[in-house]
Amino acid sequence: FFSSRRRHTRYGTVTGVQTCALPISSTSSECQKIEEGSKRYECEKKIQEKRIIDEFKQKGSKSKIGPVTFYHIKPKLEKSGNKDIMTIKFLVENTGSNSNVALFCTGPAVCNYTVSDGSTTYRYSGNDFVSGSLVLKPSQAKFFTMTFGPAIGYGSYVDFKFDSSKQYTFNVHESWGSGSIPLNIK
Repeated sequence: FFSSRRRHTRYGTVTGVQTCALPISSTSSECQKIEEGSKRYECEKKIQEKRIIDEFKQKGSKSKIGPVTFYHIKPKLEKSGNKDIMTIKFLVENTGSNSNVALFCTGPAVCNYTVSDGSTTYRYSGNDFVSGSLVLKPSQAKFFTMTFGPAIGYGSYVDFKFDSSKQYTFNVHESWGSGSIPLNIK
């Protein structure tokens, strides 16, 4: 009934978000009226994608920077040997522009997103930005994930180190807006 898997949707790749595979009868009466199987499937898929996004919005913390609203859940912290790894999943939505808004991150040295503990700024170790940008049409929402951990070069020369006594922020430095989002890791 419930599954947690990687899905490719029109909102981006959904990884690890628990989805509910509901029987046709419990999705939408509008979808049930569609006789052609592929069209009924697309109808049900749109409803399920909307549920995933709505659930993430309900569970996540909300921050607005410029025309983009960021939603995130508590970052996942792991240890690999003596290295700290933090993974942050975001849902971003163009809620304030009638034009496309692009989020840019082509590499650690040229990325408009960092994490800071107040004294050290960390660049990502991995992300799922395709071609270095994520374009949001008006009212469109997409998921993205960034991992901060071992330095990988190319502008990322400081290993992420978690210290429970520090406050961490996710920092946005885009042409359309700048700000810091508290991560509340503790």
